[in-house]
Amino acid sequence: MKQRPLGQTGIRVSEIGFGCGPTAGLMLSGDRAAQEKAVGTSLDLGITYFDTAPGYGDGVSEKALGDTFRALKARPVIATKIALEESDFGDMAAAVERSIDKSLSRLSVDHLDVVHIHNRVGPARAARAEYGSGAVLTADDFLGDKGVVETLERCRTAGKIGAIGCCGFGGTVPELRALVDSGRFGSILVNYSLLNISAWEPVDVVDRDYGQIGARAAAKGMGTIGLRTLEAGVLATPDAADPHLAPIEFLRDNGTFVAPAIRFALANTDISSVLIGFSNLAQIEQSAEIAALGPLPQEDLERLATLMP
Repeated sequence: MKQRPLGQTGIRVSEIGFGCGPTAGLMLSGDRAAQEKAVGTSLDLGITYFDTAPGYGDGVSEKALGDTFRALKARPVIATKIALEESDFGDMAAAVERSIDKSLSRLSVDHLDVVHIHNRVGPARAARAEYGSGAVLTADDFLGDKGVVETLERCRTAGKIGAIGCCGFGGTVPELRALVDSGRFGSILVNYSLLNISAWEPVDVVDRDYGQIGARAAAKGMGTIGLRTLEAGVLATPDAADPHLAPIEFLRDNGTFVAPAIRFALANTDISSVLIGFSNLAQIEQSAEIAALGPLPQEDLERLATLMP
């Protein structure tokens, strides 16, 4: 498994990342033996980047991951998140510090390599985001005096965390640009797939336009973690009647788009890691085999460019 730099953070991560969230659920509902086998095999295959969050099973994912690493005596790159709720608006700094300390305890480590702010950013606060976890925060909530980033920077100075990241999935583009342009983030989570390339390329028709935020972040030296590579399973178990699949139909492989989707994301050299949620050991081994094939061939990329809306 190849390793790529996480932007300018000094951290190197595997080009396939192990997603520990609810989409696949292995670290939420799998038994301990299955979890240890899956994580151990992943490490043997060179997967070194593991992504979790307190919100994945109300701490279950973090606890399972920490217990598994301890049993295996392993310490790969651990990325977790914070997600503030409306009830935290009165004292965000305290809420951030509580979240970090609880994650450290559940993961049984004294240092978190990467912490992404899971909250979406928008022009005004809201109790819930349309997509994802936690409340909607403003750019000033992130960047202002006594804001979320200032508190995370204090945690970094204390040695509790390493790189600080934000979430580009679901936020509004002007506010996302403000976060990226601030220079205070080392990484960003971005939606990038065969069905939505707008985080890097301008598009005419897309359900959600990310305004080239991934390309902007990479140009600023930020690491980029590719999310929704399989679009929450749409590309793994495609519906033959789905009109969104027509432009990529020529890539269908053994009835699915799993291999071309992963290889497409890996063809983007700005991407630090392609995050895949695993349900079982076979999916881990399959993803490693796909990564070993290398990026999607140039001729396929060129054909896609002529077909994308």
